[in-house]
Amino acid sequence: MNDLLLVIDMQNVYLPDQPWACETAARTKENILKLLENHPKDQTIFTRYIAAEHPVGTWKTYNELNRKINENPWMNELMDGIKEAAESYPVYDKSTYSSFQVPTIRKAAQKADRVILTGVVSECCVLSTFFEGIDLGCKLIWLTDATSGLNPVLEEETLHILQGLSPLHVEFLSTEDYLSNR
Repeated sequence: MNDLLLVIDMQNVYLPDQPWACETAARTKENILKLLENHPKDQTIFTRYIAAEHPVGTWKTYNELNRKINENPWMNELMDGIKEAAESYPVYDKSTYSSFQVPTIRKAAQKADRVILTGVVSECCVLSTFFEGIDLGCKLIWLTDATSGLNPVLEEETLHILQGLSPLHVEFLSTEDYLSNR
């Protein structure tokens, strides 16, 4: 099957004790690394959120409020393990929540049978990518243990809201279930 694996924003700023920490980021990272071992390189894309040089609209305020994070190179780097793995894949910078704002990613998704969503933050960038993917007509797979929210309660609330869109727009799977059904 022609599945596009999309690894969204697995950056250091989301590690424990960092400003935008996601409590389950370590679990998410390990499951993404498992996926990378079993997924074709030409069907895998990584993204990073990098503040726009000339932001527009509310992004001006957002980027000003988060200036220290945006200007810290280490916080913007991909997490250890992910960073090394990503060296073999395309990595695209984006300056909005949705990964589909990157034209190359949008084109790749429209050619894929399904888009596999992984990464952080479930209730923000992954969610925004999810909704734009629906609008693009993509069939989506949300890997419940390869995505992280700020905390498990927010992750559950996000999934609860999205379950009404299943099975037409999205299928929810664990990493193990996805790998065993490929």
